[in-house]
Amino acid sequence: MAQVFSAPGKALVAGGYLVLDPAYNAYVTALSSRMHAVIEDSTVSDISRVSISSPQFGGKWEYLIEGCHVRESQNQNNPFLASAIRCAVAYAAPSAPFSATITLFSDPGYHTQENTTRHTSDGCKKTFLYHTAPVEHVPKTGMGSSAGLVTVVTAALLARLTGRPLAELREVVHNVAQVAHCAAQGKVGSGFDVAAAVFGSIVYRRFPPSTIAPLLEADDSVFPNLIRQCADATWNFDHIACALPAGIRLIMGDVNGGSETPRLVAKVLSWRSSDAASAGVYSSLDAANNSFVAALEHLHSQYRDGEKAYWENFERNVQPVAAALGRIRAGLQQLTASSGAEVEPREQTVLLDQCTELPGCLGGVVPGAGGYDAVCLLVEEQKLQEFSEAAKSLPVTWLDLAEEAEGLTEGNPADYAGLPR
Repeated sequence: MAQVFSAPGKALVAGGYLVLDPAYNAYVTALSSRMHAVIEDSTVSDISRVSISSPQFGGKWEYLIEGCHVRESQNQNNPFLASAIRCAVAYAAPSAPFSATITLFSDPGYHTQENTTRHTSDGCKKTFLYHTAPVEHVPKTGMGSSAGLVTVVTAALLARLTGRPLAELREVVHNVAQVAHCAAQGKVGSGFDVAAAVFGSIVYRRFPPSTIAPLLEADDSVFPNLIRQCADATWNFDHIACALPAGIRLIMGDVNGGSETPRLVAKVLSWRSSDAASAGVYSSLDAANNSFVAALEHLHSQYRDGEKAYWENFERNVQPVAAALGRIRAGLQQLTASSGAEVEPREQTVLLDQCTELPGCLGGVVPGAGGYDAVCLLVEEQKLQEFSEAAKSLPVTWLDLAEEAEGLTEGNPADYAGLPR
């Protein structure tokens, strides 16, 4: 019997770069564009294998597994797939060979939508865009596609190999997926993207890098024991569920660019380690981020105190959110000027300034590490139609997505029937 798991994309609205340091919190919004993995058993041979296809991009991979050694048989290796398989199999430690087929789907928000064909499942439950180019040649929007991919493949394999329900596996999936994602990248990242994929919208404080670092150097002989110890342990990190207040919508816009996040991060970290003035920039950004979270929490409190008064005073009450977004942008612009990294490039500054002048827009940021991936805006829901009309003239493709409360979920395989594979 097939199983299907899906995980949301993400936008790091507040906490860019500071999220790398366990001293700081970050505000991460999960997004309604999701990554999907449909897993089914296939004919078992004398060696374990996982066959993976991505029909939207014409991708096919076959991984052969011996112990926790994983190799791709057709010279089409994807490091994120290979790492997810290695880590999941090492944790589950199956006692006999197994064979599984995984079909991957991704919602439209993850990639630029040019040169695509729309396909809908038999029951009209799922619609996906099929691209004319392979995935490596399609620009991404920076919503965490690799983290979502690793998360759903890890979840699918762990559920299949352990027989345990997702409710019991969620923390383990998170921990194993974090190891897999870091191993694929060759470094210990902040982990906010995997955390959002598993837990949904969260206020996030990262785990110490030492939680994972030893596993990145471990060979196959010790890796299974290490990953089981690591994944079953209680990690020192925060993932507090959060949500935008009533009446505020998150809007994402694709600028058809793309950024080299590792290069941007390396440049900022190099500047931070060499310039004493960086402490002041980080302190200002942290204060701005905290004021943003406090403004959102205050709106939630006002809503709980009385909906009638909340809506009557909405225009006035959302101003602290707008002010906090302005302070965050000022901090990111200072970071750009000081470090030389294009965290908020000039083109994005012009675009965000134009967006902020539109009806109902409270402000916005270049999310995450910045650059040219996308823009993220907060807009008053009651003025969304006005905003949409006014925004048509801007050089942006507005993505059909919204904030997503849920993280990793198990779905109904029948919803995917009839899609081209």
